[in-house]
Amino acid sequence: MLLALDVGNSAVKGGLFSEEELDRTFSIDPPDEAPDPAAYWRKALASALADETIEQIGLVSVVPVRTDAVTRALQAVTDAPVTIIGPDMTLPFTLDYDTPDTLGTDRLAAAAAGWVRHGRAPPRSVIVVDAGTAVNYEVVHRDGVYQGGAIGPGPALTRTALQGGTAQLPNVPLHPPATPIGASTAAALQSGILWGFIDSVQGMTNRLADRLPDAPQLVLTGGWSSLLTAPLGPETSHAPHLVLWGVRRLTETNRG
Repeated sequence: MLLALDVGNSAVKGGLFSEEELDRTFSIDPPDEAPDPAAYWRKALASALADETIEQIGLVSVVPVRTDAVTRALQAVTDAPVTIIGPDMTLPFTLDYDTPDTLGTDRLAAAAAGWVRHGRAPPRSVIVVDAGTAVNYEVVHRDGVYQGGAIGPGPALTRTALQGGTAQLPNVPLHPPATPIGASTAAALQSGILWGFIDSVQGMTNRLADRLPDAPQLVLTGGWSSLLTAPLGPETSHAPHLVLWGVRRLTETNRG
């Protein structure tokens, strides 16, 4: 069994792979405050992995301080080796990025899985949209070259920014109203945040596609991706666990 972990801002997401199949996934919320973070993660991971035989672990992280605590917890739970995904590994594409050391490894994993599963055979350009706390756009040219992409705020970040930067705007649940014309302040906020999010993704993906030599395959993943599938059209692929698939792919490729 291979364990793929995505240490993100809002949660640690895990996937258990047996050969070519994703058997199950789990998610662990970070503690609000914990005197011993390693103990918290050790207990949570031991519960999530109970009765599983783990032979290999791959990990991407966008929270460096959490990476250390999770890694130490894993070492207490299993003897399986941990592979930390990085840009210096063997990749399924050529990396054409000016600052590879600053490239988020979750972005790298998403791009790798998007290319291998949707673009490599037959060759076709791919745009991956990972819509989570941030919205990451990854562009892989049909020639097998990762070119970079874009990063923007997700709906929750936008809501936080509006609350922090204004004096009278209320906190609102994040679901789009039936009409974009908000008849109340709450509905106006929901419209601006959610319909604005959808329109921004549509606009950005069109802008990125204009720079490619062919019509790219658009692949959606991340917690907010379900809001995008219908607006972005029937040709769009929805892959909720794409980052975990990328972690698995890169871990297998670089085993040993």
